[in-house]
Amino acid sequence: MSADADVPPVDVRALAEAVVDVLTERGLAVLTAPQRVLTAAQTARVLGRSLQWVYAHAGELGAFRYGGGPKARLGFDLASIERWKTAQLVDPPARRRPSDRRRVVVGGSAPAKLIPYDDRRGAR
Repeated sequence: MSADADVPPVDVRALAEAVVDVLTERGLAVLTAPQRVLTAAQTARVLGRSLQWVYAHAGELGAFRYGGGPKARLGFDLASIERWKTAQLVDPPARRRPSDRRRVVVGGSAPAKLIPYDDRRGAR
């Protein structure tokens, strides 16, 4: 009997997909998905914004027109929208290390004067 007999069988495809997901989240792998064109309504749903907001920011989002007229429908490339979202990320504030904290000394180095205390309960 081999040492591998106690290891449960692993779905290799599921393991590979999990590895790809982790690498993609960390920016170490780039997936080349087929280009997908979204409507303004779909773009609004992806961004969690109103349709009016999408139309107002169409140029910033990289929209293009279907046709040549002024009222031609707008299209949005999904990859461009994802890049725009990434560019909008806010850097988290830098954390201070505990060693960066400065101690505040009240009253300098002189010992504090204490209030006299007489414990009469213990005298009995």
